[in-house]
Amino acid sequence: MVVRTPATLHITLQQPGGFFGFPGSLFGVISYIKQVFLDAAQARAADEIYTANPKGNQRPDYDRTTRVLNGALRANRPVLFPATSAAQILRALELNEQLKMNMVLNHAQMAYEPGAAAAIAAKKVPVLVSVKWPEKETGGDPEAETTLRTLRFRDKAPSTPAALDKAGVKFAFYSDGITNPKDIIKNAKKAIDAGLKADAALRALTLGAAEILGVAD
Repeated sequence: MVVRTPATLHITLQQPGGFFGFPGSLFGVISYIKQVFLDAAQARAADEIYTANPKGNQRPDYDRTTRVLNGALRANRPVLFPATSAAQILRALELNEQLKMNMVLNHAQMAYEPGAAAAIAAKKVPVLVSVKWPEKETGGDPEAETTLRTLRFRDKAPSTPAALDKAGVKFAFYSDGITNPKDIIKNAKKAIDAGLKADAALRALTLGAAEILGVAD
């Protein structure tokens, strides 16, 4: 925020909720995102036609959503897209093939899953990895059963940066709400303990992040 603002465009897959919430499903959210990008493209075309020949043509309607999106696309601003599991990562990469945005995958803590890192590398999409590793919730029911998938996620998540580095993916760390710098360094150390090279961890905390956000100079 000090060097460049705004630096990114954030996309959320959170559903609005409520009885009248729209869209009310993940399928609906993704369809809505596609529609907004199509609307933005149409708005760009209408603006170009009007700018080239305003006389006798109706001024295009002002739409805040498409105006903001087109501003980000014109600036080639990184578009942060949330994805955690391999299935979510592959879905995001497929969507990017259709929408042609400057995508940066966000979170991506399950990129250790088979095929995920290789798929990201093939599409040359950078990744911001959350160092807020999954942990057992405090104050929960001590008798509640924990699924094998959850246990595996807690164990394997810190190995994601090593998998990305091995595949040749450009990645960086982000704090994801951790406010104590010591905790960020401690969690980065967990990635090193899980196989990440120390110099790659240092880069992920510094130059890697600057490169992905376009402020490396």
